[in-house]
Amino acid sequence: MDARGSHVSALATPGVVGDGLHDDTAGLQAALDSGAAVVHLPTPPAGYLITRPLVIHSGQTLLCDRNAALRLADRAHRYMLVNDDPERGNRGISIIGGIWDGNNAHQTCEYHEGGDWRVPFSKDRYLGVLMQLVNVDDLHLSGLTLKDPECYGIQLGAVRRFTVQDITFDYNMLTNNMDGVHVHGPASQGRIANLKGATNDDQVALNADDGAMFEVTRGPITDVEIQGVWAENGYTGVRLLSAGSPISRVRISGLYGSFRYYGVSFTHHNVHPGEPSTVTDVVIDGMHLSRPPRPEGQPLPQSDMEQCRFPLIWVEGGMNVGSLLLSNLVRTEAVELAPPAVLVSEGAKVRHLGVCNAAVANLADSALDFIVNRGTIESLSLANVCTSARSAATRGTVVRNMGTIGQTALHNVVTRTDCGPGVAE
Repeated sequence: MDARGSHVSALATPGVVGDGLHDDTAGLQAALDSGAAVVHLPTPPAGYLITRPLVIHSGQTLLCDRNAALRLADRAHRYMLVNDDPERGNRGISIIGGIWDGNNAHQTCEYHEGGDWRVPFSKDRYLGVLMQLVNVDDLHLSGLTLKDPECYGIQLGAVRRFTVQDITFDYNMLTNNMDGVHVHGPASQGRIANLKGATNDDQVALNADDGAMFEVTRGPITDVEIQGVWAENGYTGVRLLSAGSPISRVRISGLYGSFRYYGVSFTHHNVHPGEPSTVTDVVIDGMHLSRPPRPEGQPLPQSDMEQCRFPLIWVEGGMNVGSLLLSNLVRTEAVELAPPAVLVSEGAKVRHLGVCNAAVANLADSALDFIVNRGTIESLSLANVCTSARSAATRGTVVRNMGTIGQTALHNVVTRTDCGPGVAE
């Protein structure tokens, strides 16, 4: 049947029951294969149960009611949704709404089976991902609730003109490597916005290269906007990873909450040893972050190196970062021996680091540095930066340099004491 341009309701399709017990996969796939431009999944009596990936086609919208729950069957060990032609490519795919439950307590993937994860990528290997969409132009995902994947919630590779927005992460933290939105290069002209809820790895990962079993594609990433990321006791907000392919022209705005590791990290993780790691033209505007309380029983850092681990913004050793501009960074910190706001590690190089409009209030009884440099910063400019603490002993240093800093420009950089509770003086 050629129903292109039509609207098909899943609950009106033979084989779809939605009772949470009957396997609805064949009926749902029949609706997608009908040629309909829009396949609607109304809120079912209980939930849609699927046992293998739903396959979506070019020019198609899968429209789910916000509370329409789809659950991966026990021991299915499969993706929940893929596109039909990753080899030649797809165009014009939209997935809207729904609660996508990966049921990770009853799945396993090779990554978590204890084998060698450094084997090459294979399309036949289950990676514990809810949605894998590869080689798609004009891709739109919105209004999704992603629940309990074995690994990533969304995995995208070789996507152009893509939007991922209004996403809620409902993760049980049962496994590690539970990313939120994971984008592999080549990727361009993308917008990722309004992400809420902690994940057990990166909420957003822009990995131009990835290495090993997860590297479904690799190549440059350029012209991507990330706007509005919220988490309490999250893992890492945004990671940019380059190990062979460059990342450029990325804007990150509106990062809120608390993260155990990083707000934004610039990394290579040595996934392709010896290949260049290049990120340039990055703007980070609007960070309201702090460290979550240290878990009970966790020891305090015993060395300077330990204290500097897991800053809000981290540049890993071996990274070559071009222009990095930070603005409107607000931090109120109450954790003892907290890491700095910015750390440039030994062996890292930043051509230009600019910071404008930053306020840090340190309420703890230990000193808190703003920028720690162990690498090379060719040009550093700070404007309208205020750090405050309870006393001179806990004031910390605006720039603590143990590496090399070239040209420096400072304007209206002040440090104060006796800050009020939660507000810089």
